[in-house]
Amino acid sequence: MEQMIKNLMDFVDASPTPFQAIDNLTGILEAHGAIKLDEREIWQLEPGVSYYVVRGSCSLVAFRMGLKPPSESGFLIAGAHTDSPALKIRPEKELQSRGYLRLALESYGSPILSGWLDRPLGVAGALAVLENKDIHQRFYISHEPIAVIPNLAIHLNRDINKGFEYNLNQQLPALFGLATLNRKESESESESEKENETASASYSEIMMRISQELGVDPKTIISSDLRLYDTEPSRFFDNSLINAPRLDDLAGCAALIEAFISVQAQASTQVACFFDAEEIGSMTVGGAQSSYLRDVLARITLASRSLGQDLYRALACSACVSIDGAQAWHPGYPDKFDDFYTPLLGRGIALKSNANMNYATDFTSRQIGHTIASKAGIKTQLYMARADIQPGKTIGPITASRTGVPTVDVGHPLLAMHAIRETIAASDHLDMIAYLRAFYF
Repeated sequence: MEQMIKNLMDFVDASPTPFQAIDNLTGILEAHGAIKLDEREIWQLEPGVSYYVVRGSCSLVAFRMGLKPPSESGFLIAGAHTDSPALKIRPEKELQSRGYLRLALESYGSPILSGWLDRPLGVAGALAVLENKDIHQRFYISHEPIAVIPNLAIHLNRDINKGFEYNLNQQLPALFGLATLNRKESESESESEKENETASASYSEIMMRISQELGVDPKTIISSDLRLYDTEPSRFFDNSLINAPRLDDLAGCAALIEAFISVQAQASTQVACFFDAEEIGSMTVGGAQSSYLRDVLARITLASRSLGQDLYRALACSACVSIDGAQAWHPGYPDKFDDFYTPLLGRGIALKSNANMNYATDFTSRQIGHTIASKAGIKTQLYMARADIQPGKTIGPITASRTGVPTVDVGHPLLAMHAIRETIAASDHLDMIAYLRAFYF
């Protein structure tokens, strides 16, 4: 198996939530010599050196200082997003009905719900733990299935294969166990024992399990962000296809980090952005709608002994690539596509365009996109949705509007976008890496 394909699959399997994705990205960057920065400190930056800064636990911007000041050679910016549609566990709410213990869930983004049913699901995310009067973040992965969302038997719902709308609040809480008697009533129990049992019973069963695995007192857990995830690992088959969860947009993240660590410093400052919250509008402290990217670019410019107008000069000679999945042609639903503008798996990455600017590619940036592809020696496919269907949006238009930098939207052609598992072609992933390497050179 091609090493870069294995790297993608390993990264996806180790990143069930954005918390783990950022943690894994920082590990890769540090292994290749990148230096961590703190937004609260003064930055001292050197030409040719790689740095990174994390904001909000789920977003990261890495950059390699150019050999020339940004005001002279600008920034080469590429960005992807770390989040994927998911089912989040609602905090401090546990459902119990006739001895069935269930987890209350809510939808994050717009997942295809049916795929989450009747499969083993794990739990992953992050917890805030109070330790010695300080709050520490602890990441958690169950590494094994601990829940399932069972369907109703077809005998009780004969129309299920004719189309069925699931009610997330009522029908889709996840079953994770059966209630048992926490203690046997006994006349010999002391009052203190009874008090301890009552206190323990006030904590959610799932949090008790997690706290035991982490080795912390459940009373010290003050906040959590936990999500269900598919425990089945990524699969590579026919020596051509990758089937895995969260390829939108961890495939973009994997291609971007692969390209970033493999290139050398050039005249321009190379920037790699990994934003959170794209699936819910990007309006978080570390989302593309925030000040995050522009703050980092401004501080890079200031650290380069800049003059007052140098940030604006730098942005005026910069370029940006936004990476996110593109709907590949589906043989079962050909009527949903415009054949002339629909990418196929294995035929190259998609260059995405939309008249209403759901994608950032415009007259100017399309030229940039084609120039990069020519430099990389790869083919691209133009993707445009049917004229009567509006596609989803990406971080591209947001980044372009907040920085004023020409931006091209590209993506892996992908089947079953927002399903619990998605499919891409391995060759397209290799082309995406080559494309981003050519962009940074």
